[in-house]
Amino acid sequence: ELINDRNCNPIFVRFAWHDSGTFDQRIADWPERGGANGAIHFDPELTMGANAGLAKAKSLLEPLAEKYSNVGWADLIQMASALSIELAGGPKIDMIYGRHSVGGPDCCVKPNSRQGFKTNAGLPDAFPPFGCGAKTPAEHLRNVFTKKMGFNDQEIVALSGAHTIGRAFKERSGTCPFGYGEQAASK
Repeated sequence: ELINDRNCNPIFVRFAWHDSGTFDQRIADWPERGGANGAIHFDPELTMGANAGLAKAKSLLEPLAEKYSNVGWADLIQMASALSIELAGGPKIDMIYGRHSVGGPDCCVKPNSRQGFKTNAGLPDAFPPFGCGAKTPAEHLRNVFTKKMGFNDQEIVALSGAHTIGRAFKERSGTCPFGYGEQAASK
């Protein structure tokens, strides 16, 4: 009901991706390596520039987190995303539950903790200059998703397709001139 009534499919998918997007295959230790660990619901991750607007997703999930306290934030965030995709007409995503959720803000990935990236824990920058020093958007995406996460070009393109779900807001991604609210969102 929540997802359909509040039209929060897009923000839940983005919330889950940005929680996962801190993953760095080059780091062996947990929770330093990041990933789908629920850390995004704490500052400093929630307030990183790349995560602008995601406090709304957290606030939408908080009543569920309180009601179902035996479900950790790591699983709750990913479950909300998978269900959002299904309710938007996408495939049913089989989930395996039991992710370890970080215990507090001290376990969050730090914005400048990723080798080769200046900010946002290596999440992609919307515009140049890119924090990884890339000269082109394609080079930047490869730095983020190939070096840090191990994706190939086909996987990067598939992931980028998630940006077609929903609308864009200036205050969130910065990719459009429109602001909050129905009248100000992209059409």
